[in-house]
Formats: sequence, structure tokens, C-alpha cells
Amino acid sequence: MRRDRHGFTLYETLVVLLIAMGLTVLVGFQAVAQRRAAAEQAFWPAWQQLWTVGRQVAIARNETIGIFIDRQTGEVTLTQGQSHHVFRRLKPPPGLHWVDGRTGWGITPQGHADAFTMEWYSTTHRVWWYQTFQLGGALIYVEATKTRRPQRVVTS
Repeated sequence: MRRDRHGFTLYETLVVLLIAMGLTVLVGFQAVAQRRAAAEQAFWPAWQQLWTVGRQVAIARNETIGIFIDRQTGEVTLTQGQSHHVFRRLKPPPGLHWVDGRTGWGITPQGHADAFTMEWYSTTHRVWWYQTFQLGGALIYVEATKTRRPQRVVTS
């Protein structure tokens, strides 16, 4: 007895649809992860550029430039003048979170700032980022570690 089949059976169709759907989801997750990783890598040069602009404005206008970080979002804001007029903003990518460090400081009219370290955590790469300002703010060093540094206890 010979049967002529035209097309797929319901079972075959479901298997093909499940495989196609699984591959689509897998590729979609990979694309999101790659975009987040690229955005995170682009954040550090953008931060450096923001800092450079802040120093240039401070020197050119002979005034202190305020830098503020929102504790909740990690957004960095540059302000000028007594009214704290906002002239630049930088939002961190979705996978990067500000953890600890200063939330407000200034760049002097000479282009200097205090030395300190800020701590960020990346849910994208699962690493701790430490951003250190040195030499009056002339040098910014960024390093990633898999383990969190111990918190320093400040005594007076």
C-alpha cells in the first residue's frame, strides 16, 4: 500500500517551529548581551570626554565646575555657576551601576580636583569597576576586578 504525502505532519511542523523559536530566542539574548557589553565599553571613554570638557570649561571660564552623581541611576551631571546650570549629562549603560564614592565634587578654575575612587558594578560582565582620580584629576585610572575590594574604614 502506497501513500502519497504532501507536506509535513503536525508533529514535524511543531518540531520545526520549536527549533526555529529556540534559535530566535537564543540569538536575541546574545544580541542584547553584546549591545550591553559594547555600551559599557563606550561608557569609560565618554566619561573621560565629559571630564575633559569639565576641566576645559573650568579653566576657560575661571570658575568651579560641579560634578554630581545620582545615587539611584548613576547619571553624571556637570554644572556651572551659582545656579548650578546643567551643561552636560552622562547616563551609564543599563548593566553598569554606581555603588560607592563621591556623589558631588568640583573641578577648580585651575582644572584640579581631589583624588578619590568611585566603585561601579557591572551586571553585564559581573565585575567591579574602580575609577580612580589622581594627580588633581589630571589622570583617571579605570580597572576591573572579579572580586570587590574591601571597604576602607575612615577614622577621624
